[in-house]
Amino acid sequence: MKFLKLCTNKRGKSWKFGVQCSLFGVLLFMLLAGPQLAQAQQQKDDRPSPRGAFLRSLVLPGWGHYYADNDNWNRGKFHMAGEAVLILSYIGLDARANNLESNYRTMAQSKAGANLSGKSRQYEIAIGNYDNLAEYNDAQLRLSNWTQLYPDNAEFQWSWESRDFRDQYQDTREQVDRNRSQLPTLAALMVTNRLISAISAFIKARDIMDNPPEASFSYLNEFGQPGVTAHLRFDF
Repeated sequence: MKFLKLCTNKRGKSWKFGVQCSLFGVLLFMLLAGPQLAQAQQQKDDRPSPRGAFLRSLVLPGWGHYYADNDNWNRGKFHMAGEAVLILSYIGLDARANNLESNYRTMAQSKAGANLSGKSRQYEIAIGNYDNLAEYNDAQLRLSNWTQLYPDNAEFQWSWESRDFRDQYQDTREQVDRNRSQLPTLAALMVTNRLISAISAFIKARDIMDNPPEASFSYLNEFGQPGVTAHLRFDF
């Protein structure tokens, strides 16, 4: 706690000196402490709600910091910027995965005659590992994987025009898997960023609410004699 004392008549021997000191002190106090008094009153009447700061940052990281103190919300800016990066990364990865999925489905249809509509992930993997349905079923028979066989009909048939097309299909499908595997991590980071920002904004608003700056003055000095004593207090 810091105290600033302006003009104090400690001896109190002269009334005339006390009046002059009082007038001078009032003027000086109003010039120096007026803005702080106004700010203190405003914060007292309109101090941010910790709960409001918490909920705002849950909706948009950084918003709670701005709400608590729009003149000093640097930490909130970092949370907000981080959220923007995470959201853009999520959208970008999801869009890329969708585009690549469309590409490998088209390739399977045009270069292998395979229809992937309504098919399982296991079927999509099988197409990338074997040149045709007969080769796949033969491999499953040798391994005694009876339940993994596909019917030998037009719905499940495929036959790649070349090994290069099959490798390209497999590589594209694996890219889709890699991109989509990152999406849950990005979502978890967004949730974490919101929680950390909300807790930080709550603490910031609570500290402002609990420790507003205070200012006061008296026309009598510490010894009860005419004079003026001004006090400004800031808690850190």
